[in-house]
Amino acid sequence: MMALMVSSTNAGYGNSGAIVADGPYKVGDYYNDGTKEGIVFQVSDDGLHGKIVSLIDHRDIWAVSAASENATGATSTVDGMDNLERIKKQPDWETNYPAFAWCASLGSSWYLPAVDELLLIYENKSIINRMLNEKGYGEVVDDLYWSSTEVEEEPDCAWYVNMNDGDSNYNSKNYIEFSVRAVSVF
Repeated sequence: MMALMVSSTNAGYGNSGAIVADGPYKVGDYYNDGTKEGIVFQVSDDGLHGKIVSLIDHRDIWAVSAASENATGATSTVDGMDNLERIKKQPDWETNYPAFAWCASLGSSWYLPAVDELLLIYENKSIINRMLNEKGYGEVVDDLYWSSTEVEEEPDCAWYVNMNDGDSNYNSKNYIEFSVRAVSVF
């Protein structure tokens, strides 16, 4: 089971100042295994596995008008990768689902987070933003962020999280460009 925080044991640093990719990690650590890098927002009890949030963000719509009314089955509230796999089964998914396509463009392990994953990012936003600032990247801003979670009862809508106050709600998938920040598992 994943925990929000672990002990304050510091991850090891190599001579270059980058964190060595063997952990243990804690929320807020910089992660770089040579293939992907981000800020840890969720870790296992032993600190060796977890999830990272991308160093950059983007603004986009969840789906284009033509695809926005389609029920995709991307309804998991806890597993954005599962939602991405369901989106990938949709026709022309990279064109029709731009927020997902942008996250996937960062690499095969990156995905648009599910609503509960976004809420964990919100809960740890201040510590994530400290490390983002330290590394010279833009913060997780007080804005609306799309999740990958479609509203089961209203398939033309998807959940978002307001990173200003942690409120989650839903809106039409093609209504407006919201912020998007990818996550990945390590």
